[in-house]
Amino acid sequence: MNEYAVCAYTPRFDADHMRIGAEAAREWIWPYAHDAESLERLHSLPSFDPDLWLYAILDDEVVGFVGAMLDSPSPDKPSTATIFFPRTMPSHGRASELLLQEILDMLARRGVARVTGRVTTMCPEEISLAGTAGFALQDWGYKLYYSYEAKRGHFPVSEASAGRVDLDRDLEACAELSSRWYKQSTKWCLEHLRARHDQGIIGHFCVRRDGEVIASCLTAPNEIRPTTAALYYIYAPDEMSLKALVSTAANACIEQGASNLVADLIHEHRAFEPVYQSLGFTKVAEWARCSKLLAGFR
Repeated sequence: MNEYAVCAYTPRFDADHMRIGAEAAREWIWPYAHDAESLERLHSLPSFDPDLWLYAILDDEVVGFVGAMLDSPSPDKPSTATIFFPRTMPSHGRASELLLQEILDMLARRGVARVTGRVTTMCPEEISLAGTAGFALQDWGYKLYYSYEAKRGHFPVSEASAGRVDLDRDLEACAELSSRWYKQSTKWCLEHLRARHDQGIIGHFCVRRDGEVIASCLTAPNEIRPTTAALYYIYAPDEMSLKALVSTAANACIEQGASNLVADLIHEHRAFEPVYQSLGFTKVAEWARCSKLLAGFR
């Protein structure tokens, strides 16, 4: 039986990285993987180390990859790293195990004491792999996905009303609201909102009160499975404005041919979980954080 070879990153792996990521995630409720633009952003990060991105090769075919990044060091604490669990082509479970062990061994040699990451129920193999490797799973549900199926039909008109965002007038206000959800700066959100508009969206909606934008969200199709759409950059201060946003956004997605709409609940937005349930959304995925102490630090 041929054995897998493991190699560190080189630019010639970029196309394989995108291909494998998309294929591994294709059947997920919300498929996500690096495209050329996001891969370029990853490589430009100060924390990117090409030696900590490993690729499995079998018979001259790249079949999987794994990555890690060293966290910013603290002078009074042992060093830590964040791991991005292996993605492999179907039927290459052995490659996942090998890649994970290789990256953990490499981090241990670097003097890393603790490795953290996250797993999702969208990928049960990832959860199993983390458990077998000795990761402790905790904080299930810190991030949730809820889905509304288009076959349930359009939403009735909400008591409150949501309208289209005026890009010239409202985008900065939407970015400020988005910063409360993403826990990022308004500038960061504004740049990403503009980029998302350039990539193509279904709609960008807001709720106004006394002329002021108090709630907003953007809807766009999934890049791997365009019939699935999502709510992005969402913020609402109360149940009424959230219902107005979601109703308008869901109807727009259905009219554009989406088969389902996925809502991402994280941070304070999880408090609205009962609202999504009342609107007919169903919980379809959740995340857990995970961590592992490496040899020599137990």
